[in-house]
Amino acid sequence: MSETTVKKSVTIRRSIAEQIEERAGAGGFSSFIDAAAEHWLALIKAQEIVEDHERRVGPLTDDVRERALRAWRGE
Repeated sequence: MSETTVKKSVTIRRSIAEQIEERAGAGGFSSFIDAAAEHWLALIKAQEIVEDHERRVGPLTDDVRERALRAWRGE
């Protein structure tokens, strides 16, 4: 099932709009912006998870970060 959409008006730099249209076409502009916003929100949520963890147990050590990177790479 498709999620309900809302129409919003945004102001962006012309150069950004042109680059989006080059890649997505004029008809794909809204979908491109929707996907970009969804990606950005996922990054913000991930950062919030890290910040919450660091508040509760302290900063991640270099060793923990390195192990996480290796696991992410499948090593």
